[in-house]
Amino acid sequence: MQPHLISYDLARGLHIIAVMAWVAGLLILPRYYAHISGSQRGGELEQTLLAASKKLTAIILTPSIILAWALGIFLFATYLVSDWERPLPEIAAAAPHWLLVKLIFVLGLSGYHGFLLAEGRRLAAGERRHSGRFWRIMGEVPFLVAIVVVLLATTKPDL
Repeated sequence: MQPHLISYDLARGLHIIAVMAWVAGLLILPRYYAHISGSQRGGELEQTLLAASKKLTAIILTPSIILAWALGIFLFATYLVSDWERPLPEIAAAAPHWLLVKLIFVLGLSGYHGFLLAEGRRLAAGERRHSGRFWRIMGEVPFLVAIVVVLLATTKPDL
């Protein structure tokens, strides 16, 4: 087997950095939405926060989710596959349950990311479907998911 272009430890470190950036963006974006929801329509605050949320999405959220997933898939494959000759169903069956639960939470967080982007487009179009309170509560979701994911990855419980 050929050596990887990057080491497992480097990939893991870069993955953690990407996830930190992603979760940080997911924590701040609903706060922007909360302030937009409470601002005057078409006002300076609304326009400033819409521009800031667009930059946050373009500079932080999109690159970090791509890197987090790409590096996560690399780590997943490296963790599970020591013998590439084995059939894929056999490899998948060897995945520990904690890893599958973590993957479910990460898929949920990715869906939440998509929800935030869709809601940002609605806010930019002038739709205000949710209150500032709703957005402040939603801003806690990524932190709660991150707690579960980090604890699953660090404790590797027997589920």
